[in-house]
Amino acid sequence: MIDIEKLCKRNEKLDGQNANWRNYWQDLADYTLPRKANQTTIRYKGDRLKLNFLFDTTALRALKIMSAGFHSNLTNPASKWFTMQTRNIDFMEFPEVRIWFNRVENKIFSVLNSSNFDTTMQEFYTDAGCFGTGAILVLDDIQDKVRFTICPLNGVNIEEDAQGRVNRVYRNYTMTVQQAFDLWGNNAGEIVLEKIKDNPQDEVQILHYVGPRDYRDSNKDDAVNMPFVSCWVEKTKKHLIKESGFFDFPYVVGRFYKDASDVFGFSPAMDALAAIKLLNAQKRTMLRAAMKQSDPPLILPSRGFILPLNLNPSALNYRDPKSTSKDDLQTIPSTGNIPINLEVMDMEKRAIEETFFVPLFRALSDITKQMTVPEVQRRIAENMVLLGPVVGRFTDEVLDPLLVRVFNILYRSGELPEPPNMIKDQEMDIVYISPLAKAQRESEMFAIESFLGNVGAIASVKPEVLDKINEDKVVDIVSRIKGINPDILRSDEEVKAIRDARAQQAIMAQSMALMQQGADTVKVGADIDKTMAETGASK
Repeated sequence: MIDIEKLCKRNEKLDGQNANWRNYWQDLADYTLPRKANQTTIRYKGDRLKLNFLFDTTALRALKIMSAGFHSNLTNPASKWFTMQTRNIDFMEFPEVRIWFNRVENKIFSVLNSSNFDTTMQEFYTDAGCFGTGAILVLDDIQDKVRFTICPLNGVNIEEDAQGRVNRVYRNYTMTVQQAFDLWGNNAGEIVLEKIKDNPQDEVQILHYVGPRDYRDSNKDDAVNMPFVSCWVEKTKKHLIKESGFFDFPYVVGRFYKDASDVFGFSPAMDALAAIKLLNAQKRTMLRAAMKQSDPPLILPSRGFILPLNLNPSALNYRDPKSTSKDDLQTIPSTGNIPINLEVMDMEKRAIEETFFVPLFRALSDITKQMTVPEVQRRIAENMVLLGPVVGRFTDEVLDPLLVRVFNILYRSGELPEPPNMIKDQEMDIVYISPLAKAQRESEMFAIESFLGNVGAIASVKPEVLDKINEDKVVDIVSRIKGINPDILRSDEEVKAIRDARAQQAIMAQSMALMQQGADTVKVGADIDKTMAETGASK
């Protein structure tokens, strides 16, 4: 039984330690993600977004473009973005192994597309781009097989193991009394049972903790002996609602950038925050200058006009006809330089967009001259390579554990076919074939293309050098780099059979040609003999 008192104190201590992070996140959300600007404040349902700090929305648009770019180029639901294989690549030569993996991939991809994975990942990329950290809860679901929940960062505390992997998550959140009662019934606790009749819409504070189980019987696989403990606690009364467990860690926590000494990550918004604040100040100054020019301040006369003056369009104002011309209304000239302000603002906008990788995701639309398709593809790939460190962290911290978790849920529920016996004890790897992931391997593809080009140049002088190239291996390697469906490639046995049949046909054709040539020779000889005989007879 877990010690709830100790667990709650540990969670409260983490709350205090993470207070500076939440203040930081509040500042970031104020300028880049107003709909989540409740990191240190309470936002009530239906509250309007607080845009008090915003005079320019460049950062908001840049964050949206970046998150959409990552989702479209890394986890696009319109095309398969991952494949699976054995770590020992030799097993992938067997057709039954490739067919099994293909069936598994299609099943997982179908389950992801029929669930809320698409919307969850969009929110994850947004959280990671703004706050530097995003957290997702992956649970099995009766209807969708798998269900994903994006966890608001202001209620999440995390701990790492000695290798820097997140292995403990404390999720603090609220739910209505009715929701708590629907989930746990009479076990929901004293507060829920007191309010369920008269105040079912009141909220209760819930803590969900998941971490390694310290003591368990490994011979048992019941809920209280699984590798990871899971418990729900009603925080006000520190009441243990439910204790269960997981076979694998259900939370997926990803960091955009990561410092070894911090558990939370850093983000592009943090890098651009100074430029974002400066741009907002510049925009405010520019707006004030433009307003002064379009509606300039006035020098009011000390006498001659009947006050108060009406400065609205078509307004009438009366003045004493005896007053001198010096008492006329005059405008104060504006000496602000709006063009240079706009120029400096454009510099800051470009800096912000570059920090959020916007030019990289707009690589195709930024092309300004006629280019061939290979040139376009190479230019985009070169830009995408700059995202390599981020893509590597996302695949390692988010997509790998997420797909493994989905695979295990589906396999335990009998949704996946049994693997071939030859690979039951083999470790499996996930290979990503999305545009961003493939761009990381384009350098290998460029090297192969360059090498084959050089060999071709040598072959024009010395053709026998082509004997050094194993064309079948080249095709296999290129297909893996490009993420080609293995079903379109024939196995080595099929290729051998086709080539043997072709060679046999060539031998038969050559034999037929030789036989025909012999027959033609005999016929020609006979014709010559006949001609000579006829010539002799005529003499």
